[in-house]
Amino acid sequence: MQTNLTRSLAHSLTTLLLVGIPFGSLSLAAAQQTTTTSTQPQGIQKSIDIETAQVIYVSGDNVVLKNSDGSLQLLAMAPGTTIPVDGKPVATRDLKPGTQISHVHVNSVQQSAVTEVTQIDGTVLRVLTPTSVILRLGDGTVNRYTIPPHATFHAEDGSEIPSSALRRGMRVSATVVRTSGMDTHSRETTISGSIATPPQSGTLLIFAGPAKE
Repeated sequence: MQTNLTRSLAHSLTTLLLVGIPFGSLSLAAAQQTTTTSTQPQGIQKSIDIETAQVIYVSGDNVVLKNSDGSLQLLAMAPGTTIPVDGKPVATRDLKPGTQISHVHVNSVQQSAVTEVTQIDGTVLRVLTPTSVILRLGDGTVNRYTIPPHATFHAEDGSEIPSSALRRGMRVSATVVRTSGMDTHSRETTISGSIATPPQSGTLLIFAGPAKE
């Protein structure tokens, strides 16, 4: 009797183990698939036609243009992009404020309307290289700012340094733009109206919102 009971229990246990193997394998496969299918989003270039505009600010691969109607737009260019000036290709980072461009077709990763321009002096609290920096301003305000790719900063000794060389406690002067993101496929890519455009001081930064120390 005991032998039959033992055999029955052993048979049941074997059956459970055999049934459990496929489900375990499926669960493991599902877990592996979940952790390996994520990908990093990539910038998509979009075509933009510029009839007449003036370069106002430049840092790295970003440029702010003033259109013929006085509106401002920020273009985040792909690395290596050139813009024809007087018939010659000029890299985005080599453009100079005041340069006039006309009848230009470019590919931009992102296009945004500029709604406000301010100049700041701040102290570096944290650097989230290479994309952003958190600064404390003179009035105690703490904000996060996006750094254009390949932008440089002016060090205290007058040299230019990349964002990766910024350290907590450093002082930073910058020209900051606030933007309203626009889809480059939309025709409404600028905001009309007169926006003050003081001369560029320091690097160009894009306001990304309040931050914490």
